[in-house]
Amino acid sequence: MSFRNNLQYLRASHSMTQEQLAMLLGVSRQSVTKWEAEKSYPEMDKLLKMCQIFDVSLDDLVQGDVTATPVTAAAQAKAQVLRANAGGPPQDVCGYDEHMRAFAAKIATGVLVVLLGVALLMAVEGWAETYQPALEALGLIPLFVAIAAGVALFLIAGLQHTEFQRNHPFIQDFYTSDDRQRAQRFFAVTLVAGIAFVFTGIVAMACTDAASEFVQMEAAALMMGCFAVGAFLIVYGSMLLGRLNIANYNQAREQALAEGELWEGLASMDLATLRSTYTDEQLCAMLGVEQATDEELLRVRARLERRRRKGQITGGLCAIIMIVATIAGLVMLFVPGYQTPRFWMAWAIGGLLCAVSAIAVSSFVKDDPTV
Repeated sequence: MSFRNNLQYLRASHSMTQEQLAMLLGVSRQSVTKWEAEKSYPEMDKLLKMCQIFDVSLDDLVQGDVTATPVTAAAQAKAQVLRANAGGPPQDVCGYDEHMRAFAAKIATGVLVVLLGVALLMAVEGWAETYQPALEALGLIPLFVAIAAGVALFLIAGLQHTEFQRNHPFIQDFYTSDDRQRAQRFFAVTLVAGIAFVFTGIVAMACTDAASEFVQMEAAALMMGCFAVGAFLIVYGSMLLGRLNIANYNQAREQALAEGELWEGLASMDLATLRSTYTDEQLCAMLGVEQATDEELLRVRARLERRRRKGQITGGLCAIIMIVATIAGLVMLFVPGYQTPRFWMAWAIGGLLCAVSAIAVSSFVKDDPTV
């Protein structure tokens, strides 16, 4: 028998649905569907886990005939326990909570470091402008170091999170009501504390209106430092609260995997080939529709194409905006007559314009052409 037939038989004999098996293996339901449709093959660690779940050898599972071996009562009891654990009190078997805490800490620290670099730049420039004008350029050193450290933290956190999502496309929700209440209280504390730091910086700056230029520059640096701490607290608390939304994590990963597979199939196959590759039941499951009609397949193809175009347009606009912002920042930094200590605002404005462009593209380019 083929692996496909063996897997279908083992699921049926153990009264296990595709969702339950996917939960036990830490994969999406679409992955199990593709295995049983012989459109992909599980990795070795998933095969070994299936051998443990169904109490069969690897050779029998991959290329043997498991129907020749009757399912023992012990194997059925073991599968029942596994299903009960999958649907009963869940546990963090994938290290999701630890990963998300580290991810939030890296992102928040990156924001903190970059803003502190700006604060140090302002502090050094204020001191140098008053006492040592020849050393005014020294303020660029902490700024560039901070930007490099912040970007490094963002990249490391992003790569680690992408790898975690690839290895764990499905996470069972293991958080209790007490966990959620603690996270909400922690978020409230960090939000209030972050806002307090921001207002403290604003008040400190406002109190120096009548002071000397040096005092104003140092007060501006203090305000930016308070902004940095406030942003760290708010970002960290928000991400720790957001980690509790495991349903959103699973839905996003499942949608990304399904859309990637669907786009590859819909873009490279005509309707006849697509129907010969997948059954109507599989197409309905992947598309999330009741009937896999030709009109529905064409509508999904158009929607996915528009979503891809929207991503390409947004990425292109953001790339152009940040290139222009970089050119403007370098001009304000090095070109005589245009030099200003506020050159870093070019990148801040560029980031805001990127956000505006993303919102505009989402508003005018609909995913569904019928909308």
